[in-house]
Amino acid sequence: MFLVQDSSSERQIRIKKIADEDPILSLILAVIHFEWTIRRAIISLGTSPNISIRSELDRCHGLKAYKELWKQEISAKSGKKTLPDVVKNWEKLGKAFQLRHKLVHGVSSAGSVYARERTIWALEAANYVWSFCHEHGIDLDGRLRVRRSVKLS
Repeated sequence: MFLVQDSSSERQIRIKKIADEDPILSLILAVIHFEWTIRRAIISLGTSPNISIRSELDRCHGLKAYKELWKQEISAKSGKKTLPDVVKNWEKLGKAFQLRHKLVHGVSSAGSVYARERTIWALEAANYVWSFCHEHGIDLDGRLRVRRSVKLS
């Protein structure tokens, strides 16, 4: 659905257009967009080598796990804000994640207004993370900085 060269703003525009036609799909894509954003943010703002953070991210699923990895890599090591402090609509984002989970696993369905509202919440949450990164000199659309571990002889 998204290409590597797509910017965050291009993805958001596409998600909003899809919301008119298919609000359920737009919600799923909006949560995917948030996850793409948060993963790049953790790699960019973290202090461990990229390979270590990527390994942790391979096992990281759901808001609670993202919050804990953010805490380990960013809050605890550099004193920056916690993820719920950065994402000002944290509770609403949780509701968007819950609905996405239910939809993907066939547990539930949703009406258009309900799904669109949660789509907006997920996009807003991605924007909060995006802005926080920008404030710290990180461009999530750009190439990520590479941190390697120091090899001892």
